[in-house]
This record gives sequence, C-alpha cells and structure tokens, in this order.
Amino acid sequence: MTITIEGEAFPLGVINANGEGIPFSEADNALKSLQTSVVRICTRSDPHICDAFGDPNSEIGHVVKAWRDGDSIMCQAEITDSIAAQKIEDGVWTQAWSIYAVVSDVDSGGWAHGVVIQSISNVNNPAWESARWVTVAASEDGKRGLRKVSKFKIIAASKNGDGSIPEEKNDEDTVAALEQKLKDANELINELKPKAEAAENVEQLTQQVAEVTASNKKLKKELEEQTALVASLQKGKAGSVTLEEAQKLVASALEDYKKEVQAHQEWNSVMAAFSASRYKLGLKTNPEDFKNLSASDLNKLAKDLGGQACSQCWRG
Repeated sequence: MTITIEGEAFPLGVINANGEGIPFSEADNALKSLQTSVVRICTRSDPHICDAFGDPNSEIGHVVKAWRDGDSIMCQAEITDSIAAQKIEDGVWTQAWSIYAVVSDVDSGGWAHGVVIQSISNVNNPAWESARWVTVAASEDGKRGLRKVSKFKIIAASKNGDGSIPEEKNDEDTVAALEQKLKDANELINELKPKAEAAENVEQLTQQVAEVTASNKKLKKELEEQTALVASLQKGKAGSVTLEEAQKLVASALEDYKKEVQAHQEWNSVMAAFSASRYKLGLKTNPEDFKNLSASDLNKLAKDLGGQACSQCWRG
C-alpha cells in the first residue's frame, strides 16, 4: 500500500518557533537537498532523534518532488511503508511535518546558511505552523486531488422499539472475556520487556509498548462499562460481585501495570538520550551493556557526557 502526501515543507524568510529560519538566498540549496530526502517518524518525546542517527528503521517513505510556490517551499512524498500508510489513512497521526538539516552556520539573527536538508519527519507540533500536509488522491480520470484526513470517533447506542436499552445476555461471560484480554495484554508487556533490554532498536520496542498501553486503556474502559452493567443487572443476587469490589480489583491490577510500563518507558527515554550523547563523541551504544543501570544512573552518565546529540545538526 502506497499513498502520496504533499504540502508546505517550510516558508522562506520566516523565523520559526525555535528562533531560526531559512532566508530566501538558501532557496536553491534547500530545494536541491529536499528532493533527495527521506520521510521519517521518530518518538514523540524527541521528534528528531531518529534523524540525528540516520535511522533507516524509522523511514516510512521518500520525497518525490519539491518546488517553490511564492515564499513557500513545497514538497510531495510517497509513503511506502504499509503500516505508516494505514495510520495516515486512519487519521492516527497529526498532519504536520518538520525538516531536519545540517547547516554550515546560523547567524546572530537566527538565519541558517549552507542548508542541506536530510529528511522531513512527521511531528505533532511543527516549528513552522504552516508546515502541514494533506493526502493526494487519484480519481478515475487520472487527475489528482487533495483530501484531508480527519480524526473521528463513532458513538453508537442500540435501543429497543420503546427506547429502552436491550438487556445483554451472558454478561458475566463478557466480563470474564474482557478480564482475560487484559491479562493477555499484561503478559505481552512482560514478554516485550526482555526483548527491549536486549534490542539495538530501543525506539521500535518502545513504540510497541506504547501501542499495547493504548490497547489496555481501551480494554480498561470496556471492562469498567461491562462491570457496571453486570452489577446493575445482577444486583441483589447471591454471590454477585459488587461494582465497588470489581472496580477495586480492576484499579489495583491496572495500577501495578501502569507503574511497570512507566518505569520501562522512562528507562528507554533516558537510554535514547544517553545513546545520543555517546553518538556525539563517536561512540556506538549497545543497550545490553547498560541494562543493569537504573534510569537515574543513565541520566547522570548522559549529563556527564554533556551537549546535544549532534551539535552541528539543525532541526526546523
């Protein structure tokens, strides 16, 4: 599955939210390098960390065309990664992007010179507010048209003819099934932990943990709703579990899970910063060599190394 997106990469002669900008004199340099750039998506905590490493595993496509439109540099890109294309079709990601470039100098006014764009990455908050894209759809007559992808949700309720909510059958079985799904999800988290500790690509496994976490939130909501329904229908029956008791059990299990996931995500985030600091010094980092160190230990080591992940890199 391949889809095409296009929009403004950045405006010329405009200082962005980072206090930096690309002057009109750099238009040709920017266009030439942008046309050979890749498209990436990094972690939300550091939207350009995978650009700094030149991570091929974060590439989801490439720029196919770049041009100037007045004071704006525009580009069109093909998203060739099927999972990324589906997420765009589903409206999962914000329709915004940000360039990553190496520059020879940034003057006192914040203007970059010797701009060589290496990639453009999907982000939540672009440095230039106008740096946004839309998908390009092909029609039957061969012409192309732009269409926006919007986030949405569907809320549905089924009612009987008299307007009442129909009684669910086998509600206890439904609760048991949801509880089993929650248990399975927690087991999957535990399976991912050792893989994350031994993996070279910490970012990818962190994303997997985040996806499971999001799934668990949905399961939690379904479980709470179903538990409330069972408590309402079965109130007064001998041996039934009260809503309060069920909520305590669910809250306890989810709190333990939340603490485990937060601790693991904190370690991964600190490891990424530590790896970036070592990368600046020309050192490769294998997370396996540091798995016995805590997040605070890694954070101290990263601070001792000092500096950004790449002092000569410029993020637009």
